Amino acid sequence: MVIRIPKGKVRLIKVGVAAAFIGLVVGIVGTLFVSNYNPPDEKPAFENASIVFGRIKSQNELVSVSQGYSITDKATDANTFFNLFDIPFTGNSFWYRYCGTIKAGVNLETADIVQDGTAITIELDPAYIISNEPDMEESGVLEENNNFLNPIQVEDVDEFQRLCVERSESEAVEDGLLNDARAEAEERLTALFFVALGEDYKVEFEWRETPAEETQVAVEQ
Repeated sequence: MVIRIPKGKVRLIKVGVAAAFIGLVVGIVGTLFVSNYNPPDEKPAFENASIVFGRIKSQNELVSVSQGYSITDKATDANTFFNLFDIPFTGNSFWYRYCGTIKAGVNLETADIVQDGTAITIELDPAYIISNEPDMEESGVLEENNNFLNPIQVEDVDEFQRLCVERSESEAVEDGLLNDARAEAEERLTALFFVALGEDYKVEFEWRETPAEETQVAVEQ
């Protein structure tokens, strides 16, 4: 089957996930209030930063942005003579629309923190695609030209869908979805530390080139 898929425009939609963010802020503030309720035994700033960091890491994944997409294209197929040339009158084709939503974010479980006075550095794995969920209510065959000599198979549609998933993720990365996920993660994490510790603390970020787990495996080998 030969599929010709032109470059398409993709809509980029940032998702605030406001409810989860507010819940995390409230949880951090509440934890700090309880742990520092007794003024004579006030805990040092670094311990407060550790509390905030521990609360953040418990979220595991921080979904920061999502992108909806819609791919419409034509798939064609024909029987061949030992893959040398197409056999006449055996061609079939179908037009298909494939829609879905890609989510990208940051893994907080592997995050690390280093503090030097009021300077806080957070080390994070690269942003990555968390999920790619199809919208089957919007997806489907728009038109088909079947051929009794070479009927359209379920496998043909499955292969087209697989190519659509690959294309959607490739275009999302090219359009900067992972960069947007990084920027959004930095903004949210900075806001969380600001709410918990105040404006005297400066938060910076270091992004690993490869996930920490992959680096550890390479070292062990």
